[in-house]
Amino acid sequence: MKCYRTRTLTTLALMLSMIFALAAIERMLPPLPVQMRFGLSNVVTMYALFFLGKKPAFLLAVLKSLFVVLMRGPIAGLLSLGGGMLSLFVIVLLSLAFANASYLSLSISGALAHNVAQLASASFPTATNLGRVYPPGLIAAGSAGGALTSTPPRRVLAGLP
Repeated sequence: MKCYRTRTLTTLALMLSMIFALAAIERMLPPLPVQMRFGLSNVVTMYALFFLGKKPAFLLAVLKSLFVVLMRGPIAGLLSLGGGMLSLFVIVLLSLAFANASYLSLSISGALAHNVAQLASASFPTATNLGRVYPPGLIAAGSAGGALTSTPPRRVLAGLP
């Protein structure tokens, strides 16, 4: 039992460090129009959800958000938490409702949910009407980001290098 907990804790710590590294790499890349990003670190969260289960994936999303609070402030942390939680929730619900759902469709749905949550979270404290300006860009970026983040889990499941 102790060995299992140690292995699980070590795995989650490594995955969290991968999330931090991918987020740092993504911050070095030039942003898409209107400061949108693909969310490369979500690859690790999706992997955790599909291979380790719901609880570790949600834990990683919360820890990632806490790190964002420390590095970029409470508003960015709120955006990260809202987006991460809704994204995972949507993926879990869709995978339960549609047993044959592809990782691509789950990932794109999660990315779009992430964008919706971030848009709602950003509109609340800033009291702006972002909902009229950003949706077309968010749909495009969410679809592209979801397709991108679904590729590594699909390749692992297919046994490809």
